[in-house]
Parts: sequence; structure tokens; C-alpha cells
Amino acid sequence: MHIYLLRHGDASSDSRIDDSERPLTDLGVHQATIVGTLLQRMSVFIDVVLSSPLKRAQHTTSIVLSNNNKKQIINSELLKNGSDPKQLFEQLNKLKVSSVLIVGHEPYLAETISLLIGGNRKAEIEMRKCSLALVDISIPIHQGTGLLKFLIPVETIV
Repeated sequence: MHIYLLRHGDASSDSRIDDSERPLTDLGVHQATIVGTLLQRMSVFIDVVLSSPLKRAQHTTSIVLSNNNKKQIINSELLKNGSDPKQLFEQLNKLKVSSVLIVGHEPYLAETISLLIGGNRKAEIEMRKCSLALVDISIPIHQGTGLLKFLIPVETIV
């Protein structure tokens, strides 16, 4: 399975806004647009999208997929910080697809990548805002058997 992991774009830091409702900033919209264009140029095929239910992740997802609205999008509570990535792995095993895009948050995404490729949470992985990673792994998922194919910070994409 190809697992693409994407951190949401830059979001408002206004403390008056509930964390779950924080919108993307103009920079975050720009970042998500760049990632959407990159995926299109790379001819990446995504079977299904799992997105955090938080507003900034939902907005990032909609922008990244703006040129391909026919994707199945599943809003998953399992992508919130504090969730157990093992439950996510169970959900991925049940999907029976060859590629998935996961849109979520830090530190959850870095921990998930660490578990997939190293079998523990010890790998030092930096997922900046709107960074995109690809992990290839066989199904059923066994922690520590994944291969990190790339991790691209959005600011390096021209």
C-alpha cells in the first residue's frame, strides 16, 4: 500500500478560535495548492482519503483535491492527536486499497511514520506544515516493515 501522509497547511493562531475550528491562513491555502499541484504533476493515484475532522485538515484536503473531487473522503477521529496509530493501521487494513492519502496533524503524523518504518516512536521525523510523505508497506500492516520513500517539505517545492 502507498500511504501518503500530509500535514495540514498553516492555520490561524488566534487564541479566540476553538482549536477544532482554526481555519487555514492565506499561506496555508497557498501551501495546500502547491501540494495539490505536485500530486497532479506526479500523476499520483489516490484510492481514498482519510482526513482529520478538524477544520484546517478538512480545508487542506479540499484544496489538495480541488482538481479531483471524485475521491472518497473519510473523516476519521483516529487522526486527531492523542489517538492510537494502531487503530488507524486496523482501519487501513480493512480498506483493501492500494493507495491512501492521510491528512492530519503533528505530532501524530510523525509518530505514525515512525511506527510504520521503525516499529516504535523513536524516529526523529519533522513534518512541517503541509509536508508530504510517502510510506510503502505491505498489507496487513506490520509495524516496522514500511519504507519511507520521500518526505517533502512544501517550501522545497518550486
